[in-house]
Amino acid sequence: MEDNTKIPIGGIKFSEELVQVTVGRNSAGEASFDNLLHLLAGRQINIPFICHSSLNYNAHYNEKSSFCVLSSDLGRVQETLIFSAFTSRSVRIVPSVGTLTLFPHRNSFRLLGLVIGFFGKNQYPIHSLATSISAIALNTDYRLLDDIAGKLQAIVTLPENHAPYRQEFLLTQKL
Repeated sequence: MEDNTKIPIGGIKFSEELVQVTVGRNSAGEASFDNLLHLLAGRQINIPFICHSSLNYNAHYNEKSSFCVLSSDLGRVQETLIFSAFTSRSVRIVPSVGTLTLFPHRNSFRLLGLVIGFFGKNQYPIHSLATSISAIALNTDYRLLDDIAGKLQAIVTLPENHAPYRQEFLLTQKL
């Protein structure tokens, strides 16, 4: 029997419009993601979203890392990618993404599966995702965020008088 009970969550947050950069490498001898992060930090490029996966099994090596930056930082990121020796073959750039963050508020592990199923059923792209004990963050097309939040209410219950939170200002730190 399928349980159609909505899962209560603590809220939904939208990011500003971002660009997602995904870099991959198939051998330990290729350009390092760790080095790339140090170079980006040295250029004071903010990374509001990052996720990483690696596989090293039976001599098969595969590593993929995704991160998001503001559109205004993309040129400096591309310069850094060239300097760090990532080839265009190993880099994928997705313009106009937005991070949709759900706050499960101590609720069911079922939420992650329901959300992924919801995205698939509605043919919404998931460019990347990350989870923690306090949040599920999915990167999708920025223009779809409002539509997704509206339809998500079929599977989640939001706190009373809640609307998805949009960041209204951006803080940057300059040294």
